[in-house]
Amino acid sequence: MSREYIIYTDESIKSGPLYGNFYGGALLRSNDIDRVNAELRDIATAAHLTGEIKWQKVTAQYLSKYQLMMNAFFDLVRGNCIKVRVMFTQTRNVATGLETYHREHSYHILYYQFLKHAFGLRYANPGGSPIRLRIYVDQLPDTTDKNALFKAFVVGLVVSSNPTGIGCSSPAPAGSMSS
Repeated sequence: MSREYIIYTDESIKSGPLYGNFYGGALLRSNDIDRVNAELRDIATAAHLTGEIKWQKVTAQYLSKYQLMMNAFFDLVRGNCIKVRVMFTQTRNVATGLETYHREHSYHILYYQFLKHAFGLRYANPGGSPIRLRIYVDQLPDTTDKNALFKAFVVGLVVSSNPTGIGCSSPAPAGSMSS
């Protein structure tokens, strides 16, 4: 029987005094998704939290409601229903020797590297049976062409690093995002 994993991601390319380029994601098994959604939705509804839940929206009046939501989320992490990964860069470390392509595509290259390494996908299936993977990224803030290239690389990542049977629909072109 095949398994399915779902990855939800979001990012912030804003830089602070110490860190920037934040990429985060949550991985769930598809057979846990209904339970996870129901638990989180029930808490959000009871707390009258609507729309996207972001710390920027927290006010003194809503702090306890956000804490309830985050406690429930981390209970699901603790219960092995959700795996969370975060990647960021230190702003004091400035990349050297980059070509123009790398600078122009840095957002997508970092996103690709996050997806490639953060969840250990190459080790996800030691038994070798087929695995289905769904990846949901937040709205990509770049040109249609750059976003399409990124998506092709992600599909290629899933296909090319597939010693364990994780499947996707088409191979990616060779290019500068892999390493």
